[in-house]
Amino acid sequence: MATLILAAAGAAVGGAVGGGLVGVSSVAIGRLAGASLGRVIDQKLMGGGADVVETGKIKRFRLTGSAEGAAQARVFGRVRVAGQVIWATRFLETYEETGGGKGMRQAPRTRAYSYSVSLAIALCEGEILRVGRIWADGDEIGREELNLRVYTGSDSQMPDPKMEAVEGAGTVPAYRGTAYVVIEDLELGRFGNRVP
Repeated sequence: MATLILAAAGAAVGGAVGGGLVGVSSVAIGRLAGASLGRVIDQKLMGGGADVVETGKIKRFRLTGSAEGAAQARVFGRVRVAGQVIWATRFLETYEETGGGKGMRQAPRTRAYSYSVSLAIALCEGEILRVGRIWADGDEIGREELNLRVYTGSDSQMPDPKMEAVEGAGTVPAYRGTAYVVIEDLELGRFGNRVP
């Protein structure tokens, strides 16, 4: 509050004096001097601020493309497909807190949130040989950046172990005849805290 009041008072005094210094008007110089003095007073009276600054926290988590009864692509040759989310865990929220502490000049405490999720994405009907390239939000991602398992859609493929660990043994379908990938613990921070 003192910052606002003293900034206005400094601008008024600077306007009354008139002139300028090195191309900067005396009104601007007065406002700067008043605001600086007011900030020091505010810091002494109210402290450095005890509230934690939170970054990256989301209110509601949304998954991309998953629709019951949606058509499944049948791929011949080499094709870029979007896929459908067929399974996902609840998202995992973690945070890292920095700042605070003792000393003359305390940094504000900040809490940076990050989210991760494991999900299965159906690619197409039938068997595939491999997944060549991977895109997220239009940018190519290297396979080494992801904890990715590819299920080729064979008639003998077994259920994914991560899905069974979450849902329970014997309760997860093997999705035989459907090529799909399982991405485990996908960090969502670089995608704006959403599934790309």
